[in-house]
Amino acid sequence: MSKTPPGPSIPAPQGTPAMRHAPAHIGLRAFVTDARRQRRRRRKVMLAGSLAALALLLAGCAGYAPKPLPANAHWQDKLAALRVNPSDIPLPRLAAQPLDLGQPLTMDAVATLAVLNNPQLQLARDQVGIAQAQAFAAGLLPDPQFSTTQDYPGNSAGATSSAYNYSLNFDLGSLITRPAARAAATAHVRDIDLQLLWREWQTVGQAQLLFVQLSGLQQRDALLRSQRDLLRRGLQRTRQAVAAGNLPRTNADAALVELQAVEQRLASDAQQRLQLESRLHALLGLAPNVPLQLAPLPALPAHDTAAAHEALAHLAAIRPDLMALRAGYTSQEQKLREAVLAQFPSFSVGLNRARDTANVNTLGFGVSFSLPIFNGSRGAIAVQRATRQELFDAYQLRLDQTRADVAQVLANLDLLQHQRHNLETGLPQLESAERAATAALDAGAITLPQAQAQRMALLQQRLALQANAQQAAEQAVALDLLTGTGVYRPAPAALQPDTPKPTSELRSKSR
Repeated sequence: MSKTPPGPSIPAPQGTPAMRHAPAHIGLRAFVTDARRQRRRRRKVMLAGSLAALALLLAGCAGYAPKPLPANAHWQDKLAALRVNPSDIPLPRLAAQPLDLGQPLTMDAVATLAVLNNPQLQLARDQVGIAQAQAFAAGLLPDPQFSTTQDYPGNSAGATSSAYNYSLNFDLGSLITRPAARAAATAHVRDIDLQLLWREWQTVGQAQLLFVQLSGLQQRDALLRSQRDLLRRGLQRTRQAVAAGNLPRTNADAALVELQAVEQRLASDAQQRLQLESRLHALLGLAPNVPLQLAPLPALPAHDTAAAHEALAHLAAIRPDLMALRAGYTSQEQKLREAVLAQFPSFSVGLNRARDTANVNTLGFGVSFSLPIFNGSRGAIAVQRATRQELFDAYQLRLDQTRADVAQVLANLDLLQHQRHNLETGLPQLESAERAATAALDAGAITLPQAQAQRMALLQQRLALQANAQQAAEQAVALDLLTGTGVYRPAPAALQPDTPKPTSELRSKSR
């Protein structure tokens, strides 16, 4: 069997070694391409995840809307525009009183309208809203912190990849002080709420006091106008007698001086009435030109000294200002506790996910904490302790001052009662003397100045009685405010005074 002779040998072309290595280059290029695709795919996934997380965060964010300031004064230009729903105030006895704007306003009606419409109270209610927002903020957990870095290699001849580092951290130190911070914020809300209640009590007292003063002016002016009319008639008769030559001109001059003195007192009362009415309009949130018709001052009950002394023993559980100071002291105690807890090292923990340029992936965690060597919250503790001592002294001072104020009012009422007894005892004698002087003047037995002296003595006695009654009414209003009696006393079905219903709940609809 013959063999086929081998053919002529063909020389190998240049580049044959490179052609022998071509499959390796093709595989490396394919590997790099796949790696790049995977990296792009991972970046797209990470970008999509980041966008989704960002969308979720933005969905939970609050929006902003501007609120421009008003350009004009906000006064109610008519009485019917005032709020008249007594259920919005936390004084059951005052809320139970009927309120009819079509009738002359009683003292309780004026007090009710003042609490419902006073602009200053609206600012106090806004402060309650701020305190509630602060309490809400104190209860929120701290946000975790996320950080990321991305590095891209450059001018590298070897096989490299982009590097990244993802870190998620959470501060655990705030969890230590969070209970104390929440307790402090909650007590602060109660403090501000009770301060609002005390301002409402004071607004009621101011409205009642203005009502008493305006009613007193009306009663005094009635006496002065009656005396003025009498003097005008007497002056006319005197001038006729002077013209007839029966009396000297000095008698007419003396009668004119007496009349002008009464006119000046009426003019002074008119100016004082304008000031009191302006204060009452501002208290009610009314425009200055809105007319107000007040009912006569009712007969106030005599003060009960035994009830006042009984209230003194429980003032800390009755007076809203004292309860507010106690709530503020409780809040400060929690702030001091928070400062003490803050002296311990605060630390945070975190998770890390990273890859370097050599495509080495790592997963780990980290812990960081502060060393309380130089600060250690010692300054904050000193400040909170000093503040607590200040609140302690303020509460003791207010308690002592309240007892002194009540004792002073009771002493004033006893003195006014004794003075009224003396004034009422001497009034019949002065009335009899004035009638006798008038008869003697008509008979020519006495001179006109002598008769005028008797009339003026009687007028001064009546004015003194009116002033005594007004002062007694003012002191009674003050005693009710200081001891929590009268309209401030809770109704039988109401809550106990040491645990009153928050005033912010009672007026949540009004805000």
